[in-house]
Amino acid sequence: MTKLLQDVIERVSRWPEERQDEAAHILLELEAQRTSRLRLSPEQLAEVKRIRQKIRDGTAQFATDEEMAAFWKKCGL
Repeated sequence: MTKLLQDVIERVSRWPEERQDEAAHILLELEAQRTSRLRLSPEQLAEVKRIRQKIRDGTAQFATDEEMAAFWKKCGL
């Protein structure tokens, strides 16, 4: 176990039980993703990396609340 994970688990152990359960569910989801047979294609992976870099650079553009509301309305939600 890495030092970082040990440190975080120690801090999480002092959280209220409900928050500990939330953290555990997140770790379980990560574990499920790790064992999933679904994989991104090389092209999809490259697109994810490109978008993540734009977010880090501060050049990514995100939809406005109004655009998202219109999108969900179009989807019938």
